[in-house]
Amino acid sequence: MYNYEKKIPVSEMFDVVVCGGGPAGIGAAIAAAENGAKTALIERFGFPGGMATAGYVNPMSEFAYNGERITGGIPWRFAQELVKAGGGLVEEPRCNISFDPEKYKLVAVRMLKAAGVKLFMNSFVCDAVMDNNVCTGVIITNKSGMQLVQGHYVIDATGDADVANFAGFPMQEQIRDMQPGTLCFVLGNVDTSTERMHIMHQKNHRFNHQAVFVRETLFALREQGIKVPLFGGPWLSTTLNDGCITVNMTRAAVVATDNEDYQNAEEKMREDVFTLVDLLKKHVPEFKKCYIASVAAVTGIRESRRIKGIHTVTGQEYVETVHYEDSIARACHPVDIHLPGDEGQKLMFPKDAGYIPYRSMINADYPNIIVAGRCISADAEAFAAIRVQAPCMEIGQAAGIAASLCLQNGRIAVKDVSLNALVDKVRRSGSVI
Repeated sequence: MYNYEKKIPVSEMFDVVVCGGGPAGIGAAIAAAENGAKTALIERFGFPGGMATAGYVNPMSEFAYNGERITGGIPWRFAQELVKAGGGLVEEPRCNISFDPEKYKLVAVRMLKAAGVKLFMNSFVCDAVMDNNVCTGVIITNKSGMQLVQGHYVIDATGDADVANFAGFPMQEQIRDMQPGTLCFVLGNVDTSTERMHIMHQKNHRFNHQAVFVRETLFALREQGIKVPLFGGPWLSTTLNDGCITVNMTRAAVVATDNEDYQNAEEKMREDVFTLVDLLKKHVPEFKKCYIASVAAVTGIRESRRIKGIHTVTGQEYVETVHYEDSIARACHPVDIHLPGDEGQKLMFPKDAGYIPYRSMINADYPNIIVAGRCISADAEAFAAIRVQAPCMEIGQAAGIAASLCLQNGRIAVKDVSLNALVDKVRRSGSVI
């Protein structure tokens, strides 16, 4: 071990510091700022969106179930702004939102700035400063060096529960192998006009679906003795630009919180991208003239750390649509478990859209930290449903509202916020809870 001391600049004091600018962080920062909190958002890339924009995880899933839209508030406002900007397509009846990643970045920055959020971009959170169990701020590093960003409340929207981990939160026990990662990519000059590129998936239109014909072609090639890398799906989504689609296809087991393992998985999948696209060009007519326009800057991570909160949402609670007194968001994605080392997935559909309680976002021993997004307190099955973009953004919205309410009530502990007041404010924001 090597110890060293260094004096670093200290930022102004913020009411709320949101760590991570993915869907959950966007929802949290906008909500906190719109409810009167002086808010900072820290993001490691030079743009917000996280897995959506840096990872090309397309579409935003999903806003409706059983013919009813169940996600509202900031996520639905964001989706509408994407559509108005020509960068989003609402796909009925599940209301997945296929998007142009560049328009997603643009709309996110516009909405964050309109809310008055202070952005710290290209900045990596590398530690949490703790006074007993109170987080007084986070240390970030960027081209200007290290800096302490101070806040009365901290929202961990990093996806991997980085801040919670630095702070010492207990984590859920990992009882099985984590779901694999995917390095998504963008293809240009794809023939999207053919009938089979318009196969309806749950009556969605455009080509946001599992491309079964591609999957069957690759399996047939493997039976012929041709080497085909491990793959999932493939799932194809429009970017709303002619002939340009995002592809979710590569697959590798990865421990996202182990840097060497993450690097090795990413290197493997980058090779697989080119191998798979060469096979598509040779054997699937729609891809004959395609080219790789871009490979994602970061591997799409399905699973990593999850905190132990006051309440842990279970898969049984989710599929049975258990409603909680502190329900603050809903989700309707199936329990969707992808298998490392395998090309299948296990699916289990809820009776109706499930609910997510505020208590799954906090630990009673940490009075000023709220966790938002896929790293909340959930077991492996519930997590496999709530990890997608629409519920993550809505969970973030609730985190921002909760922090602002704690602030307005004398900087109380996050566990002491009035649940009635929180649920009422979330509901009045437009959420269908």
